[in-house]
Amino acid sequence: MLIYIRQWQEKMKPQPNANPLVVLLSWFVFGLFLLLALGLGLIFLLVGWILLLPVMWRKRRELKQVWQFNKAARQAQRDAQQRYQQQREQTRNRSDDSVIEGEYKVKNDD
Repeated sequence: MLIYIRQWQEKMKPQPNANPLVVLLSWFVFGLFLLLALGLGLIFLLVGWILLLPVMWRKRRELKQVWQFNKAARQAQRDAQQRYQQQREQTRNRSDDSVIEGEYKVKNDD
């Protein structure tokens, strides 16, 4: 690994007979490309965020619909349970109406 690092360091060092103006110009071009890449990255990031807003809005709306559906289902279940209990009470009351409670005596026919 150190061999590769030393080789890259040697490649990156300017040659001793290189023109300082060319070295300076190459670093300037490298900086411009770096700034251009950074700017493009930020533009892509902003476009991604802008495009993400409708997706998040749609997902939020879907979650809201699921929540409302669950709420309505729970309410319908409670209503059905109450109706069932009322029907049971009504059938119990109907059967109780046909029974006459009280005491009775058996009379002798003699």
